[in-house]
Formats: sequence, C-alpha cells, structure tokens
Amino acid sequence: MHTSRRIGRPARWAGWGRVAVGLLAALLLLAPAGAWARSLRVATYNVEHGIGEAGSEKGDAQRAILRRVDADIVAFQELNRRTFEEWVRLADELGYPHRAIGEMGPFAGGMMVGYFSRFPIVESATVTSPEGAREFTRAPLRVAVEVPGAARPLTLWNMHHKAIFRPVDDFRRAVEAFRIAQDIKRVAAAHPERTEFIVLGDMNDDPDRGRDGRHAPQSESFDAPPEGLPQTFVLGPDVPFPLQYRTFPFDAYRDAGPGFVAVDAVREGTDQMVTHLHTVYRLDYVLVSPAIRDHPKGPPVGEVYHSDWETGAGLRKAGDPPPRGATDAASDHYVVFVDLHLEAEEPDS
Repeated sequence: MHTSRRIGRPARWAGWGRVAVGLLAALLLLAPAGAWARSLRVATYNVEHGIGEAGSEKGDAQRAILRRVDADIVAFQELNRRTFEEWVRLADELGYPHRAIGEMGPFAGGMMVGYFSRFPIVESATVTSPEGAREFTRAPLRVAVEVPGAARPLTLWNMHHKAIFRPVDDFRRAVEAFRIAQDIKRVAAAHPERTEFIVLGDMNDDPDRGRDGRHAPQSESFDAPPEGLPQTFVLGPDVPFPLQYRTFPFDAYRDAGPGFVAVDAVREGTDQMVTHLHTVYRLDYVLVSPAIRDHPKGPPVGEVYHSDWETGAGLRKAGDPPPRGATDAASDHYVVFVDLHLEAEEPDS
C-alpha cells in the first residue's frame, strides 16, 4: 500500500497535535469502567415450520424480512429437518458464516432451534434435563459468540417453550424455565468473568393472558404436577414445589444467574408489543442481564417488526422495505430485534 507524508507542517499544527494526544490520554484515564461500547443487534424469529424455498412466497418473504432487520445474531425457532438445507443456503445468501442447530427435544414435533451469526460461535450446548427425566418439549440451545471488539464472549439461550394456554402447559413451561435457569446458574458460576447474557425466543405466553376474554389467565403456581401430562413425561425429582408460574416469563428468569429483564420491544411509532398473528399476545421476547441493561452507553432498545407497519419512526433498518403482506406470508410470528451495547476492549493508550 502506498503512503505519503506531508513535509514542512507548520509548527502551530504540531503543537495542536501534542494537545490532542494529551487530551486523549486524559480521557482514557477518566473513562469509567465499561464505558467502551461494542454495539450489536440481536433478533428472535419463529419461522413457523421451517424456511421456505427461494422463489416461494414464504421463502422470499422470510429473506426480505431478515435482510431488512439486518441483525448480527438471529435466534430461530421452528426449524426442521425437512427445510434444513434451505436454512443453510439462506445463511450463505445473507452473509452469516457461523451457524448452530439444536437437537430434538422429547416432545419436539420435529422442531428445533438454531442460530445465524456474523461472528464466531465458540461454544454450543443443548440444555437438558437430569438423567431419567423427560421434561422439555423442544430442546433449548446455548451458545457463546465471540464478538470482535467485545471484552468477552456473549452468551445466549434460545428456547421455544411449550405452546397452548392450559394449566398443564403452564406447568410444563415452568419446568422448562427451571431447567434453563439451572443452566444459566451453572454457566455463570463456571465463567465469573462473563456478565453479558441474553435469553430469547418464543416463550409462548404473555403475563396479560386472558385480557381478550378467550383464554384463562396464567396459573399462579403448582403444588403438584397437574393432570394431563403426556404418559412418557417424567419429572425430575429436584423440581421444587410449590412451583411458581405467574408472571411468566418475567418471574421465571428474573433471578436466574445474574437476573434478567425483558426489553420492551414495540411496533414502530406505537406502544404495541403483540408478536403473534393469531392472538393479541406478546409471545416472543429478548431478556438481558444487568450488564447489558445498565450499560453506560444506554439501555437496549427493541422493535417488533412488521412489513405493513413501517412508518420511518423505528430503529435503523437495511435496504428497501419488503412488500406489504410479507410478514404474514413469512410466519405467524413477527421478528423481535434489539439494539444493545456490550463492553468493548479498551483501546490501546
């Protein structure tokens, strides 16, 4: 590479250069711990029975939405083996060189979770029940991502909790969250240097369930396993009773490891949080640990994306808006995406 050097710079500019260097050094000394920020966008997307083929209405809509949201890390739910190769092609097409796919759970119905990432996935592990127990509907997947410029790996848990709104389903979601919280606690203890955690996915419930008059409110708690569990469901002996459920998912993850809070993602220009086509509920969430929530550069900001709701008032997006109707053609869930800050490596002084 050719470089050039300007000769004969006036002495007054050299003096200003020394002042600038001195000011930079002072700022480095005064900067609070964690003030250096590495910005990141994460998203969660239930794609409803897998990825559509390129050229199909569903596949083209999914591609247009993911391009528009332009997330660095995408957590998927409802992937399946039948469309797995299409999912791999989609990653290559959209520029995600790193992927992780989960395992089937005991009652998965052919569904899996997975990730696209622009950055290296350095750890990947399925969250499981203890030996002998059969509890999970779909197996959650934990990954650690090495984000360039970040001070440490970012750890994420992606889950697709049990669906439907009966008490027995509330119980199963409570047990699944209990197991995920155990895993969070283990990871936090094994890696005390890691403080930036994200829990995200299709949680399949809303604390305000029942406000539409079509469904019963959430169960409060359980003193014993309810009736209606699958015959092959086996509860681990360490599950505590009473087992709290309401208000799920907030209480389920509030005290897990460092603790988590949900990012209030809303539609552009509104306060609406609905993420599902067929209900009035918020089913899809991104929850973050205090290190992300309380970052000196500001808290995370989220959006529920729908191609028909674009007003220009939302978060930054890439390219042109998809055509109207794209979101509903792509899936029965809407993408939830969040802009956040990680602690960055301090620049060399």
